[in-house]
Amino acid sequence: MVGPASFEVKESGPLKVAEFDCHGCEGLCTLTDPRCRADVIDKLRTEGEVDQVILTGPICRVYCSRELSKLARTIAAAQQLALDRTLYAAKEEEKRCVKCINERTILVMKALDQIVANPHDLGPLDDLVANARKKLKGDCKSCTDEHFAKLVESIKSTLKGVDILKRLSPTNYDAVFVARMRPFFVEGVWHPPPRQASLIESYELSDKRGKVRIYEQPSSPVPYYELDLPEFKLPVEQLGLLDAAFRVKIEEAPGHARFAYSTRMRSFAEEWYNTLLHMLREKESSVPTTELQKLAKLMAAWLTYRVLEPLNHDDRITDIYIPAPPELQPIVVEHERWGKCETGIYLTTPSLLGLGETLASRLGTAFDEVHPQLDAEIPELGMRLFLSRYPAIWSRSVEIAIRRRRSTPWTQPLFLDRGTLTPLASSVLGNVLRLGSSAFVIGEMGTAKTSQVETYIPEIGPQQRIVAFQDTEELHIEDFVKHGYKLANVRVSDPEHLERQVNAFLRGGASYWLITEVRAAEAVRAALGAAARQGSQPVVASFHARSKREMFDLIVHIMGLHEAAFKYIDFIISTARFSTPGGTIRRIVEVAEVLKDWREEPKYAELFVDDRKRDTLVPEKLLSGSKKLIKRLNARDLSKVDVIEAAKKIEFLPPERGGSQLIPQLCKRLAIDEDELLTSILAEARMKSDLLGLAKKSGDPSYLELPFTNLAYNAYFSSVKRNAPNYKRVMEDWRVWLKKL
Repeated sequence: MVGPASFEVKESGPLKVAEFDCHGCEGLCTLTDPRCRADVIDKLRTEGEVDQVILTGPICRVYCSRELSKLARTIAAAQQLALDRTLYAAKEEEKRCVKCINERTILVMKALDQIVANPHDLGPLDDLVANARKKLKGDCKSCTDEHFAKLVESIKSTLKGVDILKRLSPTNYDAVFVARMRPFFVEGVWHPPPRQASLIESYELSDKRGKVRIYEQPSSPVPYYELDLPEFKLPVEQLGLLDAAFRVKIEEAPGHARFAYSTRMRSFAEEWYNTLLHMLREKESSVPTTELQKLAKLMAAWLTYRVLEPLNHDDRITDIYIPAPPELQPIVVEHERWGKCETGIYLTTPSLLGLGETLASRLGTAFDEVHPQLDAEIPELGMRLFLSRYPAIWSRSVEIAIRRRRSTPWTQPLFLDRGTLTPLASSVLGNVLRLGSSAFVIGEMGTAKTSQVETYIPEIGPQQRIVAFQDTEELHIEDFVKHGYKLANVRVSDPEHLERQVNAFLRGGASYWLITEVRAAEAVRAALGAAARQGSQPVVASFHARSKREMFDLIVHIMGLHEAAFKYIDFIISTARFSTPGGTIRRIVEVAEVLKDWREEPKYAELFVDDRKRDTLVPEKLLSGSKKLIKRLNARDLSKVDVIEAAKKIEFLPPERGGSQLIPQLCKRLAIDEDELLTSILAEARMKSDLLGLAKKSGDPSYLELPFTNLAYNAYFSSVKRNAPNYKRVMEDWRVWLKKL
């Protein structure tokens, strides 16, 4: 650095950070530049030990080693030795040797000034003694050997007490002091993957936002998650232009800056920086105008959402955890495939407190010492955040847990593609739901319960009215409405309000009710009450329980509801997740019908059960007939199976043999034959299998997403409406539709 650089020591959570503002300096803003080293070490000499040193400019360098501070303080100690005049000569000779002592003190201090700029080279100290010995004789030579040489050796010994000094060379300062570079608008410290980590997966973020790499770590069972973002590779000239725009002083806020409107914040920031960049470009930059809008968009995203914005582009992340203190513990993500992964991203307490205060202002509430917790949403990112200020023993810090929803809706074909269940099981569930059954999806946290609930919206179909009760914005309501589904979105902020909301919608006519995350006793009572009215309001709900037994105990024995309430649930869909060498997998492990003829202890008909060895869901108490044929019908690929003929060779397992009691009752109530329902189920399973085959053959996973799934379902079920019970004709129409693609 040439010229004075502003310098400040700050506290960031438990860390002390020395921050140097390098704007206006002619140095390279790196310790590899001797001018920068001299300025940094000189200013650190008089400070207490700091944990990090940050050189801020268009590109920021964060030095994460305390050794830099130790080195500066050691040099300060060496300078104190150099200023101790009693060490230059014997006490009785001090008055006679004043001139010599003054000259030698100046020479030693100059040598130390050189070492401040180049601590790796102690040569200037060696030269002092050598030069002194060449010029002196007699008593002066003896004094030099006895006092001056010892002083210089003492100074050298003091400096060598810093072990890291031995590793320094003119070019490796950034490596030795653990330098991490980032653009000025990115917060925290971003570490690369550990050495010898092996890459196990790599994929692109949405909208070409960057790339994700997952590594297996040599010394940890937890995978490492790396974000490779384009802003870390921006040319210096573009970063300089952005930095200049960021530092423009504004006398007053523009009249159209209505930051209180959350949907406006990002667009305003983007417009503002686009204007500034164009203005500054005309004065001092040759950055192409085509790049300015991209830079403005990038800047606005970071200023508005910080690191949450790039993480939002990874649809395989379900949760994000920022533990306290963020300076000492990295961000952890929950990955759809690899489970819990640690990143190399360490944020700062001040920035997270600022994020919490910004979110609180958007909600019209507070996030401070009096209100240390905040439950907030960023709907445009599909994220819900819970922030806790000053958690545990960390007196000044913040911890954040973030639930992230997928950017596009989940569908049954997407789950089929992941092996969560089979086309046959999916078809059975789709049919019984359309016939008016209620179902609860249960499982532990992270087993995709709510995602399962969402997939039943296309299964129920656009012809039915659906009311979704949710406490957080997890379902993609707008996407479904855009594709023709009759869906009402009811937000429930309090479990006690759910029952009132349910009662309010009773007069709205026949509809399906979706209730996400039934937790509190009030919510359970409301959900089961809704299920009890299933003549017109079938219920599909998610419930946090590890098993049917635990669900029953929670409802009856812990929450104190009557056991009869449990009988109003028709089906329990159990979910689980498993860790495998290939990553985390989520599965439906059981589809059980809740029987009605029991007292005290519930009875079930397990229609599908988990075959863990083969990692598949298999029919158990559903069908009667050839085991070989039933196994073929439960396969993922049904392209070589004539499902119409197969339906003639099997039947539903009768209730007296442990089969479903509800299916015969539904058929009787709706005046349809069981054979017709079975044929309908198998034909639908074939349709879903064909969608999987189409996606695999084309290599295009979008065939499993909502837009195409919606088109395919509409084509198939329109044919069912026209031609059923002639499912042979239905399948012919379906094949004709597929061939037109």
